[in-house]
Amino acid sequence: MIPLLSQIKSGGKPLIWMLLMTSLSLKTGAVKVQIHPRSVVKHVNESLELVCTALDCQDEPKYTWRGILDTIIGGKMESGQKSSRRVYNQLTIEDEKTILCKVNCGGHGQATANVKVYSFPSDPVLSRLNHSTLMCRVSSLYPVHMFKLEWLRGETVISRWEDSVDYEKRLQDIRSLYTPSEEDLGKNITCRVTLSLDGVPEDRKVRSVTAQYGPAFLTTSSNTTVKIGERLELKCDADGKSSITWRKLEKSEAIPITTNRVHVIEKATSAHAGVYECEASAELASRRSRVSVTVKGPPNAPIIRLNQTGNPKAGDNVTIICDSDFPLRLNISGASLNQVEKHGSSVSVNLPSIQLRDSGLYHCEARNAFGSKRSSVNVTVRAPPMNSTVLVYPSTQVMEAQNITIHCSTVSFPPASITLSREGNEPGSPSPNGIFHLFNITSEDTGTYMVNFTNELGYETLTIEIMVKGQQSILTKTLIPSVSSVSLLTAAALLMRRLIRSKKKDSFGPSLDDALEVL
Repeated sequence: MIPLLSQIKSGGKPLIWMLLMTSLSLKTGAVKVQIHPRSVVKHVNESLELVCTALDCQDEPKYTWRGILDTIIGGKMESGQKSSRRVYNQLTIEDEKTILCKVNCGGHGQATANVKVYSFPSDPVLSRLNHSTLMCRVSSLYPVHMFKLEWLRGETVISRWEDSVDYEKRLQDIRSLYTPSEEDLGKNITCRVTLSLDGVPEDRKVRSVTAQYGPAFLTTSSNTTVKIGERLELKCDADGKSSITWRKLEKSEAIPITTNRVHVIEKATSAHAGVYECEASAELASRRSRVSVTVKGPPNAPIIRLNQTGNPKAGDNVTIICDSDFPLRLNISGASLNQVEKHGSSVSVNLPSIQLRDSGLYHCEARNAFGSKRSSVNVTVRAPPMNSTVLVYPSTQVMEAQNITIHCSTVSFPPASITLSREGNEPGSPSPNGIFHLFNITSEDTGTYMVNFTNELGYETLTIEIMVKGQQSILTKTLIPSVSSVSLLTAAALLMRRLIRSKKKDSFGPSLDDALEVL
């Protein structure tokens, strides 16, 4: 044995040494050693007890447990007078080895036990990786190269897992993919994993999982037209192993309705119109079918809105949008807009650089063969004061003691606050109607006046010049003409009186000269 040991230590094959050690017992001197069990296959985490006994030993035996090449082993040694036990509470992969029990009791002896460990803790898991691929996964296997994975349709093998995992002394997972075909619909698909290791109990060598791949058939209602107020049943039928889910397909999502095979609409309204989907689901796949429900009756009122919140400002680019539940004939009209008509579920119109004149009601009308519905939105454009005017009555040039009325107007929203002030003075109180009165003015009121129009968006200011003329300058220019007029009237009166008297004396009366003399 010494040359053989030298061969092993120098790189020779250890298999020869292991074959020599697997006999029931080996003797050195007069000691015979027996170990039980000599060969054992255990699952990871199971317990194991090896018993080593020295036969025909006169003295108290001394036991030593080691691995091949004197390597350290796991477990715990418990020795008595005639035997020694090696106890493993939970086996690990590292405990898989050939174990030597050596005895010394006046002579020497040893025996070997071969311990194999495997791991096959759970059934495979079958799942749908994506719409067209199934995956079978089995976890924590050892030794992985001793396992075989197969796909079956019913009892027929349709695919096998090709071993592509490198052998390592550790727990490993394996997985296999399978792409089903139309032939698999409604059939039982099985993933079966088999361990080919001698010594493993038969009932622990094979694990499998079976699931139905999709429903075998799926049918839905064909009559899906109903009048408003009538009852409608939507039916969906699949094989007995499938679960049913009805959904209504909205613009952005599918809304679950019921898991019953029949969805009942007691009194149909226009809101019930649209596309419905029935999904029949089995464990690994599902089938879907869609039906379109038509409800005969006037449409729901459309929704009309602006593309922005709040009232727009003058100069903004505004879009008026009208939406309906489903495609209809829609038109938008109102205020300064010509009618815009379109067939669809949404229509919009742009108002570039919107102005105050565009303020007002805008309407959206949805129409079908059974009637129409209208919705409205009020558009109020905000703008700073503009196009302001100031009118002065009777004139900007007046005499003292006269009254002046000033009329002010502007175009704005919100309505502007209008104030009047003399240049250099603080503005007075705003006028609620834009009218200001100046009573009994004097020459001191001559000057420049400012009218200010203001709202939250801006302001505009206009100026006027008022001239007040004094009474003295007016009298100087008109005095002489006034006196001459009075004198003529007086002379005419006296002449007429003289002529009347003369007529009483004779028919010819006094001469013109006599009259002038009186004057």
